[in-house]
Amino acid sequence: MKINHIITSVLAGSAILFAGCSEKLNIPQHSVSEINSYYQTDAEAEEGIIACYDEVRALENGMGSGMRFFKTHLSDDVWSGGGSHYDGTFYMLSDYTFSADYSAISTIYENLYKLVYRSNVVLERVTGTSDAMKRIVAEARVFRAYAYFNLTIMWGTPPLIDHTLNEDEYMQSNSTTEALWAFIEEDLKQAINSGSLTQKTGVNAGTYRITKQYAQALLGKSYVFQKKWQEAASVLKEVINSKLYALNPDMSNIETPLGGLTSESVFEIVQMNDRNVSTNNNLNWTMMGLRGEKYSYGEASPFATATWGYQNPRKDLYDAFVAVEGKDGYRLKNVIATFERMENEFQTVPIMDVTDNEGYWNLKQRILKSQWAGYFYANNDRIMRYNEVLLLAAEACLQSGDAASATAYINEIRTRAQAPLINGTVTMDQIKTESRLELCFEGQRYENLIRWGDAAAALAKNGEKNPVLHPDGTVDWESFNAAGKCGFKAGKHELLPFPSKEVMVNSNIQQNPNW
Repeated sequence: MKINHIITSVLAGSAILFAGCSEKLNIPQHSVSEINSYYQTDAEAEEGIIACYDEVRALENGMGSGMRFFKTHLSDDVWSGGGSHYDGTFYMLSDYTFSADYSAISTIYENLYKLVYRSNVVLERVTGTSDAMKRIVAEARVFRAYAYFNLTIMWGTPPLIDHTLNEDEYMQSNSTTEALWAFIEEDLKQAINSGSLTQKTGVNAGTYRITKQYAQALLGKSYVFQKKWQEAASVLKEVINSKLYALNPDMSNIETPLGGLTSESVFEIVQMNDRNVSTNNNLNWTMMGLRGEKYSYGEASPFATATWGYQNPRKDLYDAFVAVEGKDGYRLKNVIATFERMENEFQTVPIMDVTDNEGYWNLKQRILKSQWAGYFYANNDRIMRYNEVLLLAAEACLQSGDAASATAYINEIRTRAQAPLINGTVTMDQIKTESRLELCFEGQRYENLIRWGDAAAALAKNGEKNPVLHPDGTVDWESFNAAGKCGFKAGKHELLPFPSKEVMVNSNIQQNPNW
């Protein structure tokens, strides 16, 4: 019995000792902030929303997984390109031979949910009533809507997560497309009606912040994708009638570092020209320059010489420009260069075969050697420009019975393009064409083809044959895929597959049809 009393005393003493040690060890970690006591000041709240801006930068500017680069590969505007057709894995997107294992699909999906998470943190934790905090909360709602807009149009029924999750909530099931659109609309309406979002001070004033007008434009775009034509026309007209935006008459640098934050900028992520900050480098633009070693460059060449050669324009796109404005059209000459212009005007000619090239080059997003600094290129990410607002408004107006406004908006675009104006009433085919010409290489074509129901016809032959440009300007064609093993398939490619690793770890996710 005595021994038992001794053991009991030792155990009791040990418990007291460990309890005391535990209390002494439970001290705040140095240089780390506790989340429950954070976001209490304007400065702390600002850090939270900056994390959202930073995540949009990652989404738009990933190494081959930037959304613009990714979506453009899926369109009928460009060939895959690179050092060869099989350079990297991007040809799988252009050929429609990718699977649910494709890494960029997983990266974009994850990054969109990172943005949802960061937005949810701000919305839950920033509870102050200062003007700055109200603005930050409104911006977080727009960011969350932006994330879900892209998740919805690409995957259709992704999980809807409106709060930060506990461990027992991680296995979320599919939502419905209807619920997702309603959620997007509600977030944007709350942000717009808050009265807290930034507004430009004038048509030529630039701002990197999300504005009320961008939120309205995104809401209008969401309505267009749902075919809510009257609602779309109404809210998009509010952006137009604000008189805070105008088309930039100079198209020569619409998408180069020399053309950032113009009167046309509705929302863009600003890249600072500071090589000491790695996130300021825009890799997407690097990838879309000429394949440096394949060309000879004269003194008049404006192009950087060490870029990678992806996404060369298709002749079909060039022909669409010529049909509207002729081969000497002002807009065309600022967007696409022909073999003849490259040789005579820019003194830049191929010295070896260039795969996935029909003799046309992307001037709109050319990589300027004057701005290039050894794989560093500080070019802003254009999320939305005013020309897209006008295009969306024209479509919404035409579909809701306001043909006069639709025609006026398209003629505004054609006036800037120095193209012939439309006499009479604009048609839907003309709006589709203007959308293709104005927004080429910007990731919009693919998603527009799908919502118009035109994707199967436009993309069915992707991957069947690809061009090879020879130094003398002639073009041959090669086949890289067996018949029937490539191209857009109706009933499948309208939606992307949920990433295979997401389906593996989350048994509640139902994969999209035919994947």
